[in-house]
Amino acid sequence: MKARKNFPVAKTCLALLTACILNVSPLFIASAQAAGAPDLAAIQTDSQLSALVPAAYKNKSTLTVAVNPEVPPIKFVNEDGDIDGFTPDLVAAAAKVLGLKVNFTQTSFDSLIPGLSANRFDVLLSLGDFDSRHKQVTFVDYLNIGQTIVASPQRKMVMNSLDALCGLNVALPRGTNTFEDAKVLNEKCVKDGKKPVVISTYPDTNAVMLSIVNKSSDAVWVDSPAGSYNAKKFPDLYQTVFFYVNASYGIGFGTSEDGKKLASAMQQALLKLNKQGIYEQLLKKWGLPLDEGRPDFPINSPWVMPAKPAEAVKTAA
Repeated sequence: MKARKNFPVAKTCLALLTACILNVSPLFIASAQAAGAPDLAAIQTDSQLSALVPAAYKNKSTLTVAVNPEVPPIKFVNEDGDIDGFTPDLVAAAAKVLGLKVNFTQTSFDSLIPGLSANRFDVLLSLGDFDSRHKQVTFVDYLNIGQTIVASPQRKMVMNSLDALCGLNVALPRGTNTFEDAKVLNEKCVKDGKKPVVISTYPDTNAVMLSIVNKSSDAVWVDSPAGSYNAKKFPDLYQTVFFYVNASYGIGFGTSEDGKKLASAMQQALLKLNKQGIYEQLLKKWGLPLDEGRPDFPINSPWVMPAKPAEAVKTAA
């Protein structure tokens, strides 16, 4: 049904070696395999929806889909070294409805938008939908997400607000929107007469999480699915200490006329998958809360809800 591009061997070996050194399991996961998981191979092409696909994409028949596979269970590398997860499943299923194939290609987060702008990629999996990105990316929103602050449980860290990060060494993934939030927080710390936040950025979420283990950071600031997953899988190493909802995850398309038309076609395919119950089945398969889904799949429509306590996200994702 879909091409899953293998994770580079060197990086797979590095992940395994790191896991051995830390005496933990490597950061590969399997799906929840919930009862009633959809048979994606059985999905049929819808000729009416296929007609919505611009000729430029239909003629090449295979979409180049860029992904930074570092946010389990949203997008990650499985034990076979293939890109896997909720979003790859969802996009591959929608592409099949449109009569298209997908080829997942791995890249770093900060290369996603430049690669789309340079026409190296047709689709991005996936990134937060923020107004500031709409000039470069057309989003089809499909899931609500938050941000988590994660620390070592040995720190016994208690947070009631982000202000508690003042004076700490905080790590976060390079190129993410949280970098701007961290700079704003840093200015507030100084203005309030507190010590500034020492901000460190890393190439990907896995490296950010590792910074807690090697004690190069006091806390990390990452997407809630990754933070919650790591805290559950490695409770001796990680603890979620703060959570807030700040955006929707969106599947990214270009802002050209063809890019917008492809986004609209994908939206219609996703709506059909939802009517068939496949969207909900995929949420259950990957252990994601149904109330964090966006089954209307709006275009360029960020969604925010009030923050909830850290304990809620521990049991949700």
